[in-house]
Amino acid sequence: MLIDVSLHFAIQRSVVRSALSTLLSNNFFTTFIGLVIVSIVAPLLWWLGIGLPHELINNPSTINAVIKNLDTILTNTNATLPYPTNLYSVYTAFSLFGGVGSTLAISFILLFSVRKKRQHLGMLSLLPSLFNSNQLLYFGLPIFLRPLLLVPMIMTSLLGTLIGYTAIVTHLIKPARLSTPNTTPSSLIGFLGSNDSWSLLITTIIFALSVIIYRPFIAIETSEVSYEK
Repeated sequence: MLIDVSLHFAIQRSVVRSALSTLLSNNFFTTFIGLVIVSIVAPLLWWLGIGLPHELINNPSTINAVIKNLDTILTNTNATLPYPTNLYSVYTAFSLFGGVGSTLAISFILLFSVRKKRQHLGMLSLLPSLFNSNQLLYFGLPIFLRPLLLVPMIMTSLLGTLIGYTAIVTHLIKPARLSTPNTTPSSLIGFLGSNDSWSLLITTIIFALSVIIYRPFIAIETSEVSYEK
């Protein structure tokens, strides 16, 4: 707990946050390994209750890779993007549905819970989760420091990154390269940022698989009170 609290306060310092933002702008995080590391570390830190840099919880359209991509297409719309895979086009667009850990799937699952309390939590958290705010869900379920729920959080985060990255590098979809407002739901960034309708299909597949991954863990988490109506 002391390590957790120390990390929380350390990351909140402006100097540290600035350093982390600079680090995340490094070209390493446009590579497959870099994106995989982010997909694992971000849910872990968030699960510990540690505040993350803006780039890992919101729209990171100000990082160098995104800016260079935008400059490229503004110069020549048919030019090849220098960084087709980056935090914005892969992690935010496909691994952040509902917030860190793709927890929008949890809100959806809770809508069909046998407990009225869980159903209400699902309804209350669904709209904020659509706009990438899952704090209500984290405190209401709860999720913080629950080992059982850390597993699907990392699995779904990795799933979105793997599928999104593969779809982009195989040219199945166009990467998100246009800037979108910070309040844009992550589930729409792949489409709005690329104007490619195939991104909606990829988003749907990832969300459906996330629901399948989360469902048994949520069932176990709530099984001790499943008889309540």
